[in-house]
Amino acid sequence: MDTALKTELTDLLPRALRFARSLTRDVVAAEDLVQTAYIKAVERIDQYEQGTRLDSWLYRIIQTSWIDEKRREQRRGNVISFEDARESTLPGQSHGGTDRLFLQAALAALAEDQRAAVTLVLIEGYSYREAADILDAPAGTVMSRVARARKALAMMHDDDSQNTNSDDIQRGSP
Repeated sequence: MDTALKTELTDLLPRALRFARSLTRDVVAAEDLVQTAYIKAVERIDQYEQGTRLDSWLYRIIQTSWIDEKRREQRRGNVISFEDARESTLPGQSHGGTDRLFLQAALAALAEDQRAAVTLVLIEGYSYREAADILDAPAGTVMSRVARARKALAMMHDDDSQNTNSDDIQRGSP
């Protein structure tokens, strides 16, 4: 990359940050977005056409990076990592121990293909299509595996809740 182009990219930094802040509405997220965009710009500098507006080219990279990030967030939804799930207890009924231990045992009790599908779709936040690509299976198969796994997990939860409640009654707990 020539020195003039480096200088022009450096000079664009304050404007790029302002543009990113207008998209993200968050200073830290804007800085991350600009950093990502500048990395992409440097990696793809050969795609820049001399004589065109560098700022427009860079803004497009920023906007596309922002759109990609929002799509990833939408696709993943409100997802927590499996490690976070292991470290926290979920509110609700007690399952004769912690909900975390119940979840680990319930996931372990699933068939391997169902456990893989549930982990990718419900825990990691992949779409059915993405999970299908990873598992090298049709999307419909992944959907049915997740549906069967959900049903099995619900039945395990209901069975465990009934056992816990009957244990509490036998012990005289309210």
